[in-house]
Formats: sequence, structure tokens, C-alpha cells
Amino acid sequence: MLGLFKLILLAIVGIIIAGIVFFSNIFYDGTISKDGIVNTYNHFLQDTSVNGLTRDNKLEGKRKFGIDEYVGTYKANYNNKTKEETIFGGTVLDRENGNTITLRIKVEKQSGSIEVVSNPGTESEVLISDTGEVEKTIDIKEKSYYLKIKVTDFTGNVEIVAE
Repeated sequence: MLGLFKLILLAIVGIIIAGIVFFSNIFYDGTISKDGIVNTYNHFLQDTSVNGLTRDNKLEGKRKFGIDEYVGTYKANYNNKTKEETIFGGTVLDRENGNTITLRIKVEKQSGSIEVVSNPGTESEVLISDTGEVEKTIDIKEKSYYLKIKVTDFTGNVEIVAE
């Protein structure tokens, strides 16, 4: 019961802080700025969307982010694992570092099944599902975007470079 109370209290404090930040950022010279509203909303989306990523300590491999959570490197050696990991991504209206991401994925499968899945917006695309390599450019403008690995009884290696 005490845990639920703490969670509710943290949520209330978070909402109050977000409201203060939101209203302080949308006003410019005593007037409401359209750009201020859009920028504040964009930053809010970016800040909250990283919660959809798998935490580093829960990943099977080693992830190193690049300039943001959309890009970086990931290397993993799976040994008969069944799990789903969200490696890179987030939600943004207009990414400061460009709205395209180039992926280079290499999978060396020994057994089991694997899918490396790109989720731009409401669509889902399996980029690779067996041993091999793929290179793909993804447009993420005004979308949620996540790169996921889904493995079932999988043994093998995965390397991802997202730029």
C-alpha cells in the first residue's frame, strides 16, 4: 500500500514540475509563443519516450548510445535465450539530429529464431530473421520509432550500428 502511495505522490510531483516547465517555456515576452508550445511538446515527447527502451541492465548485450537514444551500437551473444529487447528509439516531432537513421545489422544465427524489427509509427517491418546482413534507412519524422530484437530459444550473435 505504501508503494502505491509513493507512486501516486511521485506522479503528482512530476505533473506539477512538467506543468511549471511547460508554461515557463511557452511564454515569451508575456505572450504565448507557438514555437514555444511545439518545442516544449517535442521535448516532452523525447523525455518520456525513452521509458520504452529496455534498460541496460536487462539487455543481453552491450549498448552504447550515440548522440541520442535513436543511434549507437549494440552487440550481443545470445545463448538459448527467449526475450524481447527494445534497443534504440523514441518519439519525436522533429529530431534535432536529422529525421533519418541508417541501420546496419548483422546476425549470425546458430539455432532458434530471431527477428530484428523496426517500428516506425504504427507500422512494423522485420528487417532480418536469419543469418545475414542488412542495411536500411528509416524515416522517423513525426513518428514513434523503436528498433526491437525478438528471440526464441536463440543462440547466436547480433551486431547493430544505427547512425
